[in-house]
Amino acid sequence: MTIKIGILGLGFMGNCHFNAYKGVAKARITALCDCDGGKLRDDSGVAGNIGGAGQKKDLAGIKTYTEAYRLITDPEVDVVDITLPTYLHAEWTIKALKAGKHVICEKPMALSSLDARKMAAAARQAHRRLFIGHCIRFWPAYEVAREIIRRGSHGRVLSAVFSRISPKPTWSWNNWLLNPGLSGNAALDLHIHDADFILYLFGKPKAVCSHGSGSARSGFEHIVTSYDFAKKNIVIAEGGWGYENKYPFSMTFRVAMEKASLALHADGKLMLYKPGRDPEAVDVPAGDGYGRELTHFIECIAGGGKSAVVSPESAMLSVKLVETEIKSAVAGKKVQFN
Repeated sequence: MTIKIGILGLGFMGNCHFNAYKGVAKARITALCDCDGGKLRDDSGVAGNIGGAGQKKDLAGIKTYTEAYRLITDPEVDVVDITLPTYLHAEWTIKALKAGKHVICEKPMALSSLDARKMAAAARQAHRRLFIGHCIRFWPAYEVAREIIRRGSHGRVLSAVFSRISPKPTWSWNNWLLNPGLSGNAALDLHIHDADFILYLFGKPKAVCSHGSGSARSGFEHIVTSYDFAKKNIVIAEGGWGYENKYPFSMTFRVAMEKASLALHADGKLMLYKPGRDPEAVDVPAGDGYGRELTHFIECIAGGGKSAVVSPESAMLSVKLVETEIKSAVAGKKVQFN
C-alpha cells in the first residue's frame, strides 16, 4: 500500500520532510505547493539551524502548485503534510481535514491551545488522522534516554536539565520566525521541543516557574522554566535563539539518577556515567527524528490506527504548557498548570 503525500510549504521544514520521505517505504510524494514558485524548482535549497534541508530536489512525476487549495483538493493526495509557518497551521489543517485528507502538521501545533483544540475537533469530525511533528519524541538519543529513565534500573530521577540554543533564525520566509505574532518567538517555536519532551517523559507538572528575556508582547526569545512535579527533584528547561549567526546550534540534556547519570552532549553523543566506571557511550539507532516520525505516521495511516507516541491532544497540551510558562514569566511568579 502506497500513501500519496502532498507537502504544503517548502521552507526549511518542508525541505526536511521532502528529503525524509525518501526513506519512508510506504510513502510517495505526488504534489508540492508553495506560494513562492522559485522553491518549486529542483535546485532550490534553504538554510536552517540543522543541516540536511538545503539539498537539490528531484521533482520528476511530482505536481507543483502555488495555490494551497489546489493541493488539498488534489485526488492524487491522501495526506497533506503541512510545513507552513505556525500562524497558518490551524487554518490549513482544518481545510485539509474538511477536504477529506489525513494531515501531518509541523510543530508547534498552533499559535494557541484554543486553535489546537479546534484542529483536534476537526480531525474527529472528519474521521481523519491528524499527526503533529514533535520530532524530539522520535529523535534516537531522546528515545533511548526515555527508555533508560523509565525502566528505573538506575533509580529515580534527582534532576534533569534540558537546553536548546540556536542562532537567530533569520532564514525564514519574510522573516516570519522573528515576528512574535506569527511564530510565538523562541518560547513557542524552539523551547516547545523540550517542554513537549518533558511532558512525554514525566507527565504533567503541577506548576511552572519561568523567567524570560523580552516581554509579554515579544513572546520571549529566551526562556528558562522550572517544572514542579511535587517530588524532591529538579526539572529545568531553557531555550533561546538570541545568538549571533555563527553561534552553533545545540540541543543537550543531563539527567542525574540515584545510581547513574545520563547526558546528551553537544557533539550528539549519549553518555552514561556509573559509579566507579569509565563513561559509557550508549548505542542509539541511526537516523534522525524527521524520518522516524514520518515513518511512524505513515504506518499509522496505512494501518488505520492512532499514534501511541503523539496524539493531537498531547500536542495541544504542549502548546498549553508553553502558554502557562509565558504567563509565569510575565507575572514573575509560579503558575499552576491545569
